[in-house]
Amino acid sequence: MIVIRATLPSKNLPVRRVLAKLFQSYVYKHLPAKEHQGYKHPSGKVFKSMNFKILYKDYNLIIKYVSHNKNYERRIAEAVLIDGLKLGEIHIASTELSLHNREIELGKKIKVQGYVAAAIKDGHSNKKIYLEPKTHKYQEIIHKHTEQKYQALFGKPYEGDLKIKLLYQSRKPKRFFYNKGAIVVWHGVYEIEAEEKMLKLILDTGLGAHAMQGVGFVEVV
Repeated sequence: MIVIRATLPSKNLPVRRVLAKLFQSYVYKHLPAKEHQGYKHPSGKVFKSMNFKILYKDYNLIIKYVSHNKNYERRIAEAVLIDGLKLGEIHIASTELSLHNREIELGKKIKVQGYVAAAIKDGHSNKKIYLEPKTHKYQEIIHKHTEQKYQALFGKPYEGDLKIKLLYQSRKPKRFFYNKGAIVVWHGVYEIEAEEKMLKLILDTGLGAHAMQGVGFVEVV
C-alpha cells in the first residue's frame, strides 16, 4: 500500500467533490489501458483491480492507494517521487510518500472497517438507492459482488467458503463525491471468513461498488 501525504497552500479548498476523479485520472495515466477498461465477469459486470481512499482536512491531503498488482503500486510511487502528485489545477505545496506492507497473518478470518457501498436501481426513476449494511439485500449484493470480482480477476470461480458478517454500522451515512454525483455509504466493521487468496484480494481491491471512486477501501482492525 502507498500512502501519499500532501500539503495544500490554502485551508479547506472547495475541491472535495473532484478529488476522487482527479486521483483516478492520475492513476490511469501511469498504468496500462487494461486497468482503465477493467476486468469483465461473464455476467458483463466490470471490476477494477485496485482501490484508494482520500482524507482531506484543513491543509492536509492523505491518499491511500492499493493494487492487486504490486508492480502498479511501485509505478505510482515512482511517478509521485519523480514528477510529484498532479491533481488537475490543484497546487500541491509539498508531498511525502511511504510504502506500507500489508502482508499479515491472515489465516481464514479477518476483521476490517471501511465505507462499503451497495445499491439497487429504483424501478421508476432508474436512480440508485444506496442500502444500509444491516439490510439483507445489502449483504446479498456484497457477497455476490465479491465472488464475481474474484472470478473476473483470476479467471475462475471462487470455490471456497465466504462469510461476511456485519459487526457494526454507523447511525448516519457519509457522502462521497465523484464527478457530479454522490455515493451514500455507511461506515461498517465486518468479520470476513474466506480462503487466504480471497482475503488478500479484498484488502487489495476493496469491498463493494465504486472501488476506483474513493469508496470500498477496507483496513484490518
